[in-house]
Amino acid sequence: MPTADSKTESKEQPLKLASANRLWAVAAIVAIFALGLVAVGALRYFDLHSENPPAIAAYATAIYVSLTVLAAILLIRAGVPLRRLGFFLAVRPWIIFALVLLGVGLLQLSGSLLTPVWEYVFGSGRDLTRFSDVAGSLGALFGLLALSWTLAAFGEEIAFRIVLMRGIAYALGDSRAAFATALVVQAVVFGLVHAYQGPAGIAGSTISGLVYGGLTLAARGSIWPAAITHGLNNTIGILEVYAG
Repeated sequence: MPTADSKTESKEQPLKLASANRLWAVAAIVAIFALGLVAVGALRYFDLHSENPPAIAAYATAIYVSLTVLAAILLIRAGVPLRRLGFFLAVRPWIIFALVLLGVGLLQLSGSLLTPVWEYVFGSGRDLTRFSDVAGSLGALFGLLALSWTLAAFGEEIAFRIVLMRGIAYALGDSRAAFATALVVQAVVFGLVHAYQGPAGIAGSTISGLVYGGLTLAARGSIWPAAITHGLNNTIGILEVYAG
């Protein structure tokens, strides 16, 4: 005759199986999304560095946006709590302001300190050929700043720090170790996506990814500190290219 304990176990087994299946589904979505982002980085690389880039390379940005939207929808349907894609205030405004100052300071300091290291290790700094049209052109400057604050600052933060990092952490169990792993993995993927900037660009972007990810975790999943920091840091770099 079945006991109360055996009945409870029989009810819990389907729930555990369903939970395990959901985690595997999330892991699969995240893995495919990460590979897709790296593929977009490869398309951008070939578009800039190949004499005969594939025609699809011209649509790299559109593919990147589509992948992000699709991954977000699939992860939300799978039960990942993305919480309005990070557009919420989980900390007080003054904390966001402090995190932005910290983030910009860290990125500028690391850039100054590590640029000579990249030049020594890789033989050159970041390849910024993609942005060369901005030099001396006010129209190109404003156009690039607009893209930087939309597709880069907010678009990349949604893709990497909200969708990818949150998805990885969820698939790994939402523990501290899971979030630490997610922080590192998303930063590495972020670096690889910037392969068109050369080895120094990959290394530098990986460090930037760690900073942006750290800001997002410090803000309890809010996108605002990392996005504002991202936009300000890019603006400083773009103005330097403009000034020549």
